[in-house]
Amino acid sequence: MRVLAVVGSQRMNGNSYLLTKTVLEDVRVDHAIVQLADKNIGFCTLCQKCIDDDCPLDDDFNGIVKEMEKADGIIFAVPRYLFFPAKFLCFLERMDNINHMRQHKGYKRTFANRDYRLFSDEKPFCIFAVSGEGKIQKWALKTVAEDLEGLGLKLVRYDERPYYGISVKGGEEIGEVLGHKEGFAECQRLAEKLVDSIRTRG
Repeated sequence: MRVLAVVGSQRMNGNSYLLTKTVLEDVRVDHAIVQLADKNIGFCTLCQKCIDDDCPLDDDFNGIVKEMEKADGIIFAVPRYLFFPAKFLCFLERMDNINHMRQHKGYKRTFANRDYRLFSDEKPFCIFAVSGEGKIQKWALKTVAEDLEGLGLKLVRYDERPYYGISVKGGEEIGEVLGHKEGFAECQRLAEKLVDSIRTRG
């Protein structure tokens, strides 16, 4: 079993990373962490070449998607800026556009392909969302969760509000998030639920 964490922060080794790293070490599962902060993620050009092949842009996107394909489950750890970080949203859009191109066989055509999803095996995922001192709104988590489910992934929900993921008060200073014991414990429980869902899929 291997879990991949995709950290959407634009700050290397920030609170989203530290929270995720500590949780995964405590859960004691084989894991890898990708930080988008040190990755080159370009904007989609709508070239439509991804209909039948990998995205042709020369950046780190394809490598990350391949890591996601190999993982048994995925954690997305994302901080709140005004909404969510631009690089993380760009990464989501790139995956969305591949889905769209393969579904419609291009940008403008009608539905043509029933086997189009980027991830076809309902790989389980969960979301950690880290803010400063406020909480991330349910609609924001819902938007990201539904976007990822549209790619063929399967959301592992938390058992309490906001259900779509964990919203943790991380503080402003790097390392401050680790002092928020309740939020950390909630993330640990959700990570364990993710691992249980992987075992259930067997």
